[in-house]
Amino acid sequence: MNNFFRNKTVLVTGHTGFVGSWLALWLKESKADVVGLSLNPPSNPYHYKILGLSRDITDIKGDIRKSATVNRVLRERKPDIVMHLAAQPILLDSYGNPAETYLTNVIGTLNVLEASRKAGSVRAFLNVTTDKVYENIGTKSRYKETDKLGGSDPYSSSKACSEILTQSYRDSFMSGAGIATARAGNILGGGDWGAHRLVPGLVWSHISGKPLLIRHPDAIRPWSHVLDILNGYLTLTEKLYKNPKRYSGPWNFASADVKLVKDLILEFSKYWRIKYRLGAGKGLHEEKLLLLDSTKAKEGLGWKPINSFSRTVRDTASWYDHFYGKNGGTGPDYSIMQLRHFERRLHG
Repeated sequence: MNNFFRNKTVLVTGHTGFVGSWLALWLKESKADVVGLSLNPPSNPYHYKILGLSRDITDIKGDIRKSATVNRVLRERKPDIVMHLAAQPILLDSYGNPAETYLTNVIGTLNVLEASRKAGSVRAFLNVTTDKVYENIGTKSRYKETDKLGGSDPYSSSKACSEILTQSYRDSFMSGAGIATARAGNILGGGDWGAHRLVPGLVWSHISGKPLLIRHPDAIRPWSHVLDILNGYLTLTEKLYKNPKRYSGPWNFASADVKLVKDLILEFSKYWRIKYRLGAGKGLHEEKLLLLDSTKAKEGLGWKPINSFSRTVRDTASWYDHFYGKNGGTGPDYSIMQLRHFERRLHG
């Protein structure tokens, strides 16, 4: 485990979500003093409960849209590091409730930044956004951190706003702290039951035997394992803390394995019985092509994903097979085993 985080107080917003729960687990295993701030997760089951982390970390239920709540947490806990993951993360949901998406992703981020500024203890602040913050012009070129921000849907544009807001706080108020944003591609791994997401849909099809509607089978994405992406976030956060001036700013994290949606389905079909049918996306816009250039992270942080596309799918499928198998269903053991095995491969 990484000794850097030992005994440091790390605030993780959105710690009960899919990615946030894996992050909280890794930090806990690294002996950090983890403080989580999040709403109750919308899915059942959910990974955070399976891990039983509420016994091992400070678990605070609260809404980042409420500035008084966020200010109280930062004032009382005085974190050394803030890793901000709380968000309305579903693109399709942003069409149904755009106001909530902007309130959470923009005003919520503002509240966390402002509370961090007032707390006076924060030395590293990481805002996790998305690969969808770029103005997508349909190019086959990979987007770099210097490319123009944009977003044609409420989710993407709200995250682009969050990027600009973070940059403003970095330049205007928190020059002594390291402040960065992390933009990742599509993240796979066990414990994701989020609505409108492909892997949870494939799990449902496998278990129920019913066909899953695939909206965009020819959409192209960089598919990455959750632990590969979190390794990037943690590496960046450590360097932000130690050298804020050098490492502040935006960073891309994505696998070089770029595949079609239908390629992902075929790969999972090696492990599961999946039925699906093709259909339109209800007239709602989703980008067909979205590629990231992670050269900056590879050269500046020494980061690179260690999981291939096939390994990512295999590890994800095995997690769900264990959970739904006769010997699974409860407990954190399999997630911890996957984390420790990943770390051995990472450092070995």
